[in-house]
Amino acid sequence: MMDKTFVKTIPLSEAQKDYYLHDLVYPMSPYYQEQYLFQFESRLDVSVTIRALYEIVKRHEIYRSIFVLEDEPIQKVYSEPVLDFEHVSSATWDDTRIREYFHQEFSKPFTLEEGPLFSCRLLDYKESGSILSFKFHHICFDGWSVSLTLDEFTMIYQLLITGNDHELQPQIHQYADFVEWEQNYIDSQEGEAARDFWKKKLGGTLERLEVPADKKRPGTPSFKGGISFFTFTRELRDELIAYHKQNQYPTDVIYLSLFSAFLYRIAGQDDIIVGVPRYGRPKREFHTIMGPCMVMLPLRIKIPKNSSLRELAKLIHEELSICSQYQNYPISLIAAELQYERDKKYASFFSTAFVHQKAIKQNAAIMLGNAQNTFDSNGLTVSTYPIGKDVSQYDLCLVVEKDNHHDILAGFEYNADILEEETIAKWIADFERTSLSLLKNDCETIPVYGLPSLKILPEDVTPFSTASIKFEQETFEWPCLQKNGISQLVEAWGTSSYAIFMTAFLVLLYAETEKEDLALAFRAGWDECEDVPSALLLRADLSGNPLFGDLVLQVQSKLKEAHYHQVSFPIPHEPQLLFEMSDNDYPSTIDFQFRIHETIDHINGAITYHANVFKRETVQRICTQYEYLLENVTAEPHQRIREIVSHLNSQFLTSDDFEQLFL
Repeated sequence: MMDKTFVKTIPLSEAQKDYYLHDLVYPMSPYYQEQYLFQFESRLDVSVTIRALYEIVKRHEIYRSIFVLEDEPIQKVYSEPVLDFEHVSSATWDDTRIREYFHQEFSKPFTLEEGPLFSCRLLDYKESGSILSFKFHHICFDGWSVSLTLDEFTMIYQLLITGNDHELQPQIHQYADFVEWEQNYIDSQEGEAARDFWKKKLGGTLERLEVPADKKRPGTPSFKGGISFFTFTRELRDELIAYHKQNQYPTDVIYLSLFSAFLYRIAGQDDIIVGVPRYGRPKREFHTIMGPCMVMLPLRIKIPKNSSLRELAKLIHEELSICSQYQNYPISLIAAELQYERDKKYASFFSTAFVHQKAIKQNAAIMLGNAQNTFDSNGLTVSTYPIGKDVSQYDLCLVVEKDNHHDILAGFEYNADILEEETIAKWIADFERTSLSLLKNDCETIPVYGLPSLKILPEDVTPFSTASIKFEQETFEWPCLQKNGISQLVEAWGTSSYAIFMTAFLVLLYAETEKEDLALAFRAGWDECEDVPSALLLRADLSGNPLFGDLVLQVQSKLKEAHYHQVSFPIPHEPQLLFEMSDNDYPSTIDFQFRIHETIDHINGAITYHANVFKRETVQRICTQYEYLLENVTAEPHQRIREIVSHLNSQFLTSDDFEQLFL
């Protein structure tokens, strides 16, 4: 418990208000906790370490603050610092035990009303080294603060060791000065201009990017996460450096362009928001203050169809430059003003982020990431101690940094509530391979491989393994619809029945996923020939609310084109959905295989489905919906697809029902 004598009371900054609200809703959540581990080559003196850390807490008001709710949330700064510190004699511990210890320490929640919100642990490491950990709550720090804290610690430690503590300069500016500046900025003409900019930039329909998920998103997030690291191949690294020199783009822009292209490919969405951090200290006197000044810039990227990497990089460079001019306006105020619906399943209105970390000394701060960089800090040799991460603030975040060997270390931080580590491994391989291709061929169209999601999870999810793969089948048979209504449409539109049946299936997918850009595998189709037994790729564009008949003609054309060019699915993008018109029962390795066969007076077929992915009752419902959709189309063929979907939805499940069944 901290000394109850306080020297001042400060309003919360806009960022702190968000952190405080999150703590009220999720008081035990580690979402806004961070832990940083630093390995020192030499053994740190315990008593000097305590004195140095105590001096840091004494110098910075934010590290001796608590947060309480009076008439409104406020922060109180106490006169005497309390240091949360422990020393562990762990020289005989191996790395596994050390990591277990730090995982246990990280899991202990902070109490905002009591504090302290900055804790330190010192472990003896092997024969002569030390590991020093800093654990913070985000309400009192940001990434820049960590760098400053480490730099200040090593400086004070060395001054104390040498007896030159009188050389320490006093800390003039505090976080309270930033809070005051922020409020004045919001009320100023400059702040009003920034407010208008962000309202225009983030206004209108704003769809959260949905990465293809392995698991159904829980109603309340657990904030479980992971991070998978990888080092860029030498070829990719060299190609990126060459691209940087040739085009004079900052490396941030190139990394972000490749990541945005990747998101565009896997999600199939062309309106993407990626959070990009900016250190958020607009005045030089704020460069040495601790506290949450850093901002996540919501970069909204609208990717035109058929864009190339060259066009995307130019767009992102311009957007990043313009948006950075208005970075100091709190985005939380814009989100509140635009009245975005706060969905408790999500932590923010954007779910992806990009972070570029630098392990170099810069303006008295050392920006540290996950690379095993060794560097000198005020005469002490320091490196980052590696430890896994089991919390994620985003569905997917790309972290990039350069290490001492001029390699590029990257990591995909991911939401473990919805994504499996195996999926991330596949995405990493795809990201590296396609990034290299895009850099070498930056004028070619960025390929989009995003597939429509129809992953419907069973009540009790069983882990996927080779032994557990199980396929089941549901058969159906319907009388010929509306007295040969399909045949009449074939004649009227000059097309094939296959194109009509496939178009109806695409409309059903559109009703399920609300995606206008759809892709699925198919066999046969062009004149019902089966000269190509392997599955081909068909992409259909449902934007603009076309008439059903016009969509049929588009599908017919795409079928011919796919057959002619032998358009198959690129590795590793295996198809989830297969549509075919055949009476042959091929062995299925695809999650959902919809097979239909037309006779003179009947339509029959089967759905073969992965029982670990689909529920039986859902497959039965899809059969019923498809039959209803065909009846609707043959009765009234001149409808637009949204009108058809409206009829379909009115006959079947409510949105709440869908939420229980679909990702």
